[in-house]
Amino acid sequence: MLGKSLELGELYRELRIARGLKQRDVARDNLSVSQLSKFENGQSMLAADKLLLAIQGIHMTFSEFSYALTQYQESDLFKMGKKLVEFQAKKDIDSLKKILADYHNEETYEVYNQLNRLVIKATIYSLDSNLEITSEEKEFLTSYLYAIEEWTEYELYLFGNTLFILSDDDLIFLGKAFVERDELYRELPEHKKRAELVLINLILILVEHRNIYHASYFIEKLEALLSYQDMFARVVLIFLKKLMNYIKGETTDLSEVEAYISLVESFDNPILVMFLRMNLKQIIKEN
Repeated sequence: MLGKSLELGELYRELRIARGLKQRDVARDNLSVSQLSKFENGQSMLAADKLLLAIQGIHMTFSEFSYALTQYQESDLFKMGKKLVEFQAKKDIDSLKKILADYHNEETYEVYNQLNRLVIKATIYSLDSNLEITSEEKEFLTSYLYAIEEWTEYELYLFGNTLFILSDDDLIFLGKAFVERDELYRELPEHKKRAELVLINLILILVEHRNIYHASYFIEKLEALLSYQDMFARVVLIFLKKLMNYIKGETTDLSEVEAYISLVESFDNPILVMFLRMNLKQIIKEN
């Protein structure tokens, strides 16, 4: 306990000094210089409410402080998520299977272990549909997600990485739950960005499945999230609308979509152009 409080207190002291502040500059009615001194020296911990006051006193957010505490490293879960994306992009099924084989109850709570393994399996399934994902596993996922009243980044991570193994009914059911239960954390920039990506991928799948009615519903929800700063999402949104017009027969060919992609190409963002072309190919091949 002393070691942990010393580590936390030492970090706080370093951050306070780096910002040119003395303990008396941070102290206030509910947080004394004596409490700060004992905390920084590892003699005692601060209660949660006082720790928040101390962090606010050096004009940092709790998420910034947490990031510094973990030495500017992502959690093991999100590190694994990046590896999954990397190997999926390389179509490296063997490396993905190794991640699955090496995953040994990393979480204390067994439910999380089952869910994390399912994310790995879903990634493998995206490249090798011979891998079996049972109806029981899908039901376990949907039951877990629907039972959560407030979706955090973990639930967005789960849903966003398993969209393609779910039926349209489950996608719509959980998608509607997501837009209702995501509001609490939506002001956090990272959470908002992840929520936008989940909605984009959900819409892409529904368009691919020609479920235009529900795709339009989620487009409205996505539009309500966006500001002038969300250029990636806005570019994809316009692409989706033009593509949906073609699918609905409102345009006779893909010339509008192709012209739009050419326009995006002029922004000198080859990754975004590749993303649009890849999804165009994927969606149109289902026609």
